[in-house]
Amino acid sequence: MKKTITLITGIIFSLLVFFLIPQEANAEIVPLEKGTTPEIATKNGKLLQDAINQVSASKAKQITLPSGLFYINGKIILKSHIILTGPTASPTATTLTMNNAPMTTDSTQTSQESATDITLQNFTLQFNPAISKFNYLSNPTNFYQDNLLNIGMTTKEETAAGYKATTKKALKTNIKISNMIFNANNVGTSIINIAKAKNITIQNSQLLNSGLQNGISLTYSDNTTITKNRIKNLGRTGIVLYYGNSGVNISNNQVIDWMQRYGSYHYDAVKKSGVALDGMQDAAIDSYGPANQHIIVKNNQINLSAGANKVNPNNPLIAKKWRLKTVPNYTKYTAFRASGAQYVLYQGNTVNIDSPDTFAFFTTNMRKNNTLTRPKGIVLTGNNFTSRNIDYPVRIFAGISDTALLNGITIQSNNFRIIGKINNYYRSLINVREVPVTENKRTAYYPTALLSVFNNTIRSTNLGNIVDGSSTSKKDALQLLLLNNNKNNGKIHQTARNYIGTTLKSITYSNKALRGTIIWNADETKTKYIRITNLAGKPITPEQKLIKSTTKNFSIPIKLVRGNQIKVQISESKGNYTNNSTILYQVK
Repeated sequence: MKKTITLITGIIFSLLVFFLIPQEANAEIVPLEKGTTPEIATKNGKLLQDAINQVSASKAKQITLPSGLFYINGKIILKSHIILTGPTASPTATTLTMNNAPMTTDSTQTSQESATDITLQNFTLQFNPAISKFNYLSNPTNFYQDNLLNIGMTTKEETAAGYKATTKKALKTNIKISNMIFNANNVGTSIINIAKAKNITIQNSQLLNSGLQNGISLTYSDNTTITKNRIKNLGRTGIVLYYGNSGVNISNNQVIDWMQRYGSYHYDAVKKSGVALDGMQDAAIDSYGPANQHIIVKNNQINLSAGANKVNPNNPLIAKKWRLKTVPNYTKYTAFRASGAQYVLYQGNTVNIDSPDTFAFFTTNMRKNNTLTRPKGIVLTGNNFTSRNIDYPVRIFAGISDTALLNGITIQSNNFRIIGKINNYYRSLINVREVPVTENKRTAYYPTALLSVFNNTIRSTNLGNIVDGSSTSKKDALQLLLLNNNKNNGKIHQTARNYIGTTLKSITYSNKALRGTIIWNADETKTKYIRITNLAGKPITPEQKLIKSTTKNFSIPIKLVRGNQIKVQISESKGNYTNNSTILYQVK
């Protein structure tokens, strides 16, 4: 009797173990073979692809790779409902070396296939370093051109006829990449390319040595999280949002040594096209645009690993190939670019660019292709920026705001440290420019509506102005500037100049009066006039005359209650508010 009880108990225990332990943990290890011969690499490719196909079809999920270095011929096509994992928590235990093709979700270069529920974790994926690379001086025509990992393939560009970045459909969903090492070995284009995707996570991974392009490229995708990655030695940018992306969180990453290869090829392309040479300044974290919205760039570290004051490596190569007497500073470093972007937060980032080829800490511009996107709702706050010489610490083009003037561009509570010199003409921290666009032989100029600059700390030996406006139309490049409590070398510095409509220190309402302070810009001489109107533009207070001084306080008696919205109009012509600066103010 006792033996029977023992036997039954053992059976029950075995059944419990079977059902309680996830069966994917018992997944068989793919029997890849070590060796470098084409026969072994081809066999490995087939073994891995067969395992992916079988697990995807059965939805068993897990595919476990063996420990070791394995060579693979042919592309590996990822399928839905799989977890492709190394055997341990160390991604160095297993290395898959792709000899002649990428790992991808699509069977052809142009296919648009659906895939969902894919996880890559705990192994190294690399290109064979023997694959033909981009070499600027010899400039071969047979270099390999693909990304190491494709989550989605080539899409139509936003400039394509009838195609808009706002019109998209996610084909790749629920993709997770974690605890990986990607090493492109300077081969191909980008390391990871993502297109037409939704719910993507890339975390706790290393992305190393891209070819001519980027660490991560993102196009027409939503809800992407890129966090706690180390991204180093990039041909072009670290992370680039091309067009049509929304809901992107880029946080706690390191981006090191970008723009290492692309600039020289760009120089050749521009020179051969006959277009005037300008420069190449793509950013470590870059929005190309248009239609990139709702983006968080937070707590990232951006720097160069080279020694102090080293030139960008593209520039001496350009000088050598074209036999230039002096090394050009054609390829330059920018930390952040927000072109064609709206509602972007840059917070808590640390930037250190120690190179004479430093263009900017931050730039933003409009993008006008099939979709027009002008910068709006962009905030830089709590960042630490350091450089040696720099051309334009901050540069802004064609920003807009909503009707309440609440979502322009805000730069507040940042630390700017410039060890060398600010190189632009007015030695300005922030340069604001209009954008001319010619259509049907008529040119329209796009200024910036609202810029707020508060509580920034600057250390610089040659700062001239906090803000200047540059204009070819001779009209205001910046319509309204809110400027308050900025310090250079420990002292208040509130100077602005050139094509700026109105500069205000503050507006408040108290004791039945609207009060504020206007700052005359350095090159302004005219008397100003101010009045309050209702939302329809009808005056509700008499016009008040303001005579130039360094700053001018105003107090306009008016009875308002909480929630009231009014317009404050400021003009340089008495009684004429056709061309005026208008501030929409709501009593709180």
